[in-house]
Amino acid sequence: MKILVTTIPFTGMKIDAPISKDALNARLREGRDGNMVTFEDAPMADITLTRTHGGVIVKGIVSGTCKQDCASCGDLVAHEARATIDWILQGNADRAAPDDELDDPGVIVYQGEHVDLEEHLQEALILSLSPFWHPPHDSKDRCTFCQRDCSQKLWRAGAPGQSKEPSEKPQSGATLGTLLKGALKRG
Repeated sequence: MKILVTTIPFTGMKIDAPISKDALNARLREGRDGNMVTFEDAPMADITLTRTHGGVIVKGIVSGTCKQDCASCGDLVAHEARATIDWILQGNADRAAPDDELDDPGVIVYQGEHVDLEEHLQEALILSLSPFWHPPHDSKDRCTFCQRDCSQKLWRAGAPGQSKEPSEKPQSGATLGTLLKGALKRG
């Protein structure tokens, strides 16, 4: 998503556009062997750019549906990933000094008249993801996605199409709290 900065009006410009699903998934796969987060559809960026005398203010949201392992049950679950965007774009000429080493995560420095927001939008979405994603639980401490009781039981994955059975022993997908409870009972 390349933007020509000089065409952004001082009154603002709205952009509703997809970001590349393939490029985002490739970044998420880098250096990973096992389970990972994947986006099945292109996430959407809904942003507003407003030019000021010191640069460009970028505000909005980037969001999309991803599939990720649930930290409670271990199943692959689809859920929404959402990141709030609140940045300032500054050209090298707009910086306070040529040797300005300000490392502000909310400031994106660009050269020339164009700025490519694609990688920055991908990064914002990736940073909004939790590696230990837990779906919300209802009032009876059941997972709102799989409806399993998450209060005491550990679940073990069965064959496809079979129901899940409670496990007596901690499995590799056990939650940290359950493992700690088991360790305290033995001690």
